[in-house]
Order: sequence, then C-alpha cells, then structure tokens
Amino acid sequence: MAATLTKLSSNTLMRAILGAARSALDPTLRKGLEFVCVLCKFFVVETATITVRDPVFWLRLATQGDLGFAEAFMYGEVDCLDLTALFEVLLDNRSCLSEIDTLLAKASRVVERFCATNLVNNLANARQNISAHYDISNEMFMAFLSGDMTYSCAIFPELDTDLHESPLPTAASESSADPSAYSSTASPSSSEGTLSGVKISQASTRISEAAVRRTRDKDDDAELCDAQIRKMLHIVKRADIRPGHRVLEIGSGWGSMAICMAQAFPGVTVDTLTLSEEQAHLARQRVAEIGLGPRPCQKVRVHLMDYRSMPKEWEGIFDRIVSVEMVEAVGQEFLETYWARIDWALKRDTGVGVVQGITLPEARFEAYVRDTDFIRKWVFFPGGFLPTLSLLISTMTSGSKGRLIVDSVDNIGPHYARTLREWRRRFENRFDAEIVPALRKQYADVLSDGAPGSQEEIEVFRRKWLYYFAYCEVGFASRSLGDHIVTFTREGHVEYGCQVLGSDVDVE
Repeated sequence: MAATLTKLSSNTLMRAILGAARSALDPTLRKGLEFVCVLCKFFVVETATITVRDPVFWLRLATQGDLGFAEAFMYGEVDCLDLTALFEVLLDNRSCLSEIDTLLAKASRVVERFCATNLVNNLANARQNISAHYDISNEMFMAFLSGDMTYSCAIFPELDTDLHESPLPTAASESSADPSAYSSTASPSSSEGTLSGVKISQASTRISEAAVRRTRDKDDDAELCDAQIRKMLHIVKRADIRPGHRVLEIGSGWGSMAICMAQAFPGVTVDTLTLSEEQAHLARQRVAEIGLGPRPCQKVRVHLMDYRSMPKEWEGIFDRIVSVEMVEAVGQEFLETYWARIDWALKRDTGVGVVQGITLPEARFEAYVRDTDFIRKWVFFPGGFLPTLSLLISTMTSGSKGRLIVDSVDNIGPHYARTLREWRRRFENRFDAEIVPALRKQYADVLSDGAPGSQEEIEVFRRKWLYYFAYCEVGFASRSLGDHIVTFTREGHVEYGCQVLGSDVDVE
C-alpha cells in the first residue's frame, strides 16, 4: 500500500510541477531519482539539483508540502548540495509552485498547527518551550557563534561583501586580528554622557577569557564579532543609555547585550531575564568573571524569570528597557501582555525602550497564522511566532493604552543573510571537532559513542541546522523576512532628543 501511495504521489507531483512551470521552472528526472530545477532569468540559467535517496520523499511532499520536504532532507531521504540555490529557485517561482500544493498537504499543515496549540506560551509552558531550543548545549552554540556569544542579527559595514571575490575593507580588517580585541578597557563614555566618537575597537563590552578562548585559531571570528558589537552599540545609542541608568533586558541570551550596556557608562546597572537555565548559568559565569557581579559591585543581575512574573517593586523603576529578538518567543496571544509589562516597568515620564524582532511581510501574515512551517516545528522553538511590523506597533499601542510612543523603526534584516552565512560556515567547519563532542557530552545517555542510533541522531541534527541556516538566509536576503528595531519613548519626553537623525558612523 505504501509503495502504491508513493508512486502515485511522485507521478501526480511531477505532472503538477510540469504543468505549473510555464517554462519558468524546468524539473526533470535523471537516472530515475535525480530532480533538477532550472531557473531561466535574464538570460542566466540557475540550477539546483535534488537527489532523491528514498521514494518516501514523494509521499512526504504530497502530504506535507514544504514542511514534508524539510523533514525529508533532515532524514536523508533527499539531498541537495546547494540549499540556498534551491531556495532561491523555489522563491523566484513561488507563484507557480503554489499551484502544486495539494489539498492533503494543506490539510496536514492545518492539523499540525492545531496540534501545536498546546505549545502556547502561557506561564506553564513558556520555560519548556524556550528550553527546547536554547538549552541544547552552551558548548554547541559556542562552536558557531563569534566570541561575544550574540545569537541575533549583526550589522556589517557593507552588505554581502563575503560573497565578493575581493571584499571591501571592513572594520574588522582595520582592527586587531584578535577577535577579543574589542574587549578594550577604554570607556566609551564622554563628558557629555553620549556615544559620540565611539569606535568598534574601543567598545566597552568585554567577554571572559573562558568564554572566548578556544584551542583553535579564532582570527575568522573578528569580522563577525565586530559586526555584533556594532549592532549592540546601535541599540545602546537608540536607547540613549546614560550614566546611572537602570536598565531592564527581556531575553538575556548569553549576556553579551547586558554586559555591553552595563559597561557603556558609569553607574549603569542591568537586570536581565531569561527562561533558559543553560543561558542563565553561562551568563552569570561571564558576568562574574569580568567583575560585574556579584555584590557589592553587582552591575548585571541575571534572573531566571518570566517577564510576566516581575516583582511588584519593579513597577515604573527602569530608565530603559531593551529586548533583542525575544519577542518571537512571546506568541500571538501574549503580544499585548508583553507590551503591557514593558509599559508597567518603564518610568512614566522619561522611559525609553528598544525592541528588536524578526518580522513577516504583511501580505504573508494570514497564511502564516493558519499554517505551520519548518522553523516553528523543528528549530526556532515550540510556540514561536513571527509578527508583522504593523502587529508589533498596534499591540504596543493597545497593550500600553497609548502610553508608549514609537520614535523610530530600522530594518536590519538584509544583514541577517550574512550573519547566517557566517554561522553556517562555522557550524560546518567545526561540526566534527566541536559540535559532536558537545552533543555527546550533553546527552551522554543517548548520543555517546556506541549508543544505538546515536550517529543517525547526530546526522539528523546536522542536516536540520544546515537547512535552518540556508532557509533563513534566503528569507532575509529576499526580504521575505525582516528584522526590525523599534524604538519608543513617552509622550513629552523632550530630553530624548532625535536619535534617528544622521548615521551611525560614530560607532563604526
């Protein structure tokens, strides 16, 4: 029966693809199981070859659509040497390929989405949902992130210079080859308490030697590390953090943003919240090692706490609130609550906040909320949800009852494509030497050498992350995804000035 369904699925899909192509997409079968996509555009032929290893691929594709393709790749039922080229071909042919989405595939994804309702980010589920992604292994993330351990979009001096044969000069090429060179003890603060004149090489953020140093040469981390610092300084500037400010960070990561803010100016203290035990442990370790805690000089306090469970004494006490790529974990049902808690914690007259979040284009939103996809099911985190920019703004207004006023909006999404390429390159280069040992150490009961099925599980893990990096890279490069930085303040807060004017050359 399964063989019959598989054959029927492959025949049906091939006829549908050929019928939908209209000379734009030319799929062919070679040697029985090699599927070639050819895109003709502006007299340039771009190709992506898919090799089907197991006929079950066709059944997955027929019953689950693009989610089925992702899972078939994870399980080795289909191969593609250049996933980004494939995604570019498919994206350029999105309109005609939508015609081959079977009714069964659509129904299957609706069922998947319905079943995911138990993953809603209420207080009972939130910690478990976050742990599913961020508690994999600190050492695994160390292997592909730069030394600052920032797991969000960086800002590079130029877009996509890594794709050129002769890259343009960058801040990294002008600074020390040592990626920890940004750990300068020089303070960026000036007598006016602003960021004027701050350079990347003078950035105040410092990372502990234990967190940065590894046994291999890390010169290749310098450019990404500089780009991450550039983004952090951009947020510090947008937030207008000043000496003596108390800052709340919702979403700690491994502490890089909190450390940056605490060291930006004298007297700044940061309370940072996370639901990841792994992140909290490493962030506290890094904070302690560089002298920002514990008491009596505790400048950064890492709390294992949900943003909805902040203590009553925190009401209205924070000068600034920052949240970097955490809003995606909030869930559609709790966006208003998220903004309401920010409004509750922020000073009533002089507060300023910056929220950075991955966003969807407006036109794709209705289909997105009805469906499920690879990122939400397999990688991002259970219960994850990408808002549109307009939804972020409207829920800010309703959740704060109009007390939070948008000051500026930046989209740094195109820089995410480069960031993801950098992560993917490190992930592939360091997989056997660093990531596999980290996974075996973290999950010794199931992934140790000789454990039944351990090698297969590790291979599924590797393919899942490679798919994730390529899938998201093309999404950001094509502006099918955005990454918006929304800055907001209070009505009547005239001292904030106008941070949006001019460029950020002073943090280059």
